[in-house]
Amino acid sequence: MRPYYMPREFSHVILLAVYIPPSADGGSACDVIHSITASLQTQHPDALFLISGDFNHVPLKRTLSSFTQYVKCKTRDNKTLNLMYANVRNAYSSSALPPLGRSDHNMVHLLASYQPNVLQQPPITRTIRVWSEQSMESLQDCLDLTDWDVFYRAHGRDIDGLAKANTF
Repeated sequence: MRPYYMPREFSHVILLAVYIPPSADGGSACDVIHSITASLQTQHPDALFLISGDFNHVPLKRTLSSFTQYVKCKTRDNKTLNLMYANVRNAYSSSALPPLGRSDHNMVHLLASYQPNVLQQPPITRTIRVWSEQSMESLQDCLDLTDWDVFYRAHGRDIDGLAKANTF
C-alpha cells in the first residue's frame, strides 16, 4: 500500500491480515507468520509493517519481539483476540467500539499517535555567510585575470582532468 501522505522514513506500508483458527497449532502458525514477515522485511527494510487479525490463542510476543502490539482493549467478551502489531513503537493507541451488526467481536478504533522523525529531532540553526558586493567583484577580477589556457593546454578535452586541476 502507498497512502497519499506518509512520513519520509517509510517507503511504503505492508499489511498482513491473519486468521488463526482456535484449533490451529500455535507453533506452526507462528513459524509461518515469522517466515513471511522476515522475508518481506528483507525485501523492504524501510517499510511500515502492520500485522492484524484474529489470533485467538496465539500471541506473537516471542515470535516477533521487535514488533509492538497495540490492541489493549477487550475484543470478544473478556478476551483480547483481535490484535494489531507494527514494527514502529508509539504509533497507535486503541479503544473498543461496539460490534458491527451481529458480530461477536468488538471493533477496535486505532488512533495514530506516531510522530515522524522530522518532528522528533530538534531544529538545527545554521549560519550562512553572504558575500558582500565588494567580495564578489574581487573574486570576479581574480577569475578574469586567470590564464585559463594553461589548464586547457595541459588537459585538452579531458573534462575530468580539467575539473581536478581547477579544484581549490
